Amino acid sequence: AAQQMPLMADAGIQFPVTQYSEYPLEMETYTYSGGRMTGAATSDGDSYSVTSNPLTLTEQGDDYTSTLRNIRVNGNGFMTYAEISSSGSDYYDGNWYERGSVTWRYDAEGHLLGESGNIAESSDGPYSWTCTYTWENGNLMNAEYRDEEDGEVYRYVCTFTYGDGQWNNPGVYPAHLINVSGMELPVLFYSGLLGRTTKNIPASVTERNFDGDEESYTVTYNTIAVNYNQDKSVQSVEVQNASSYGSSYTYTYRYGYADYPIAQEDTYSTAPSVKGGQVVKSLKRARRMMRR
Repeated sequence: AAQQMPLMADAGIQFPVTQYSEYPLEMETYTYSGGRMTGAATSDGDSYSVTSNPLTLTEQGDDYTSTLRNIRVNGNGFMTYAEISSSGSDYYDGNWYERGSVTWRYDAEGHLLGESGNIAESSDGPYSWTCTYTWENGNLMNAEYRDEEDGEVYRYVCTFTYGDGQWNNPGVYPAHLINVSGMELPVLFYSGLLGRTTKNIPASVTERNFDGDEESYTVTYNTIAVNYNQDKSVQSVEVQNASSYGSSYTYTYRYGYADYPIAQEDTYSTAPSVKGGQVVKSLKRARRMMRR
């Protein structure tokens, strides 16, 4: 049973990220003490609190509360099991709740190999999902999310390349590694709870969405620049996409630190208003709302 957050160093995070932004005017902020994450907040007003002995994580929004409790960890402090309870209210369904659990497993180097979860909801039957990850030489090569609803299977698959490995990664988590997870919470990764990140920044990521056997959407994201601070922490990753629909745009993932905070919003609010991984997030959320 987990009593406190893991040490960031145990997850190989050389520079703890204090700010993370993958969309203009949106940001998550993280706080630390003694080398461990103590809390987080989003620019939308949501907050994450950490309680120790035993370890409990609570996400609080305007109209919902979600809690991870009965958390179990391995010898590195990486999360292997947690129970989920969520409740709230919305315009369509009124009061609602969810109950379930998630398990995770890792390789000998501390990289996430698998995630499986199940949730029962107040207004619909239970559902479950699985995620699988394949690593090679410290880098994530393939990741797949899969769930099933009323006999229909949905899959989201990401394939990663690294070129000649020119971009060292001292501790940021590629957005698509986070997006594949059924939890989709950056805070769980940046806390160090979900293992080590990639050795290098990916040179490209190709994401594919499947409804049953039909491929419904494909897009490739090519990294065009990785910018570092003077201490070699990652300041930003610039990405350009090419989708199956012929559209193309460039956007930037930004990372802040105690000594190198992200610039004020008005200096980057003109970035493209398209979010990497938004397609899969929208599809997952739509499916979850249909179940509720």
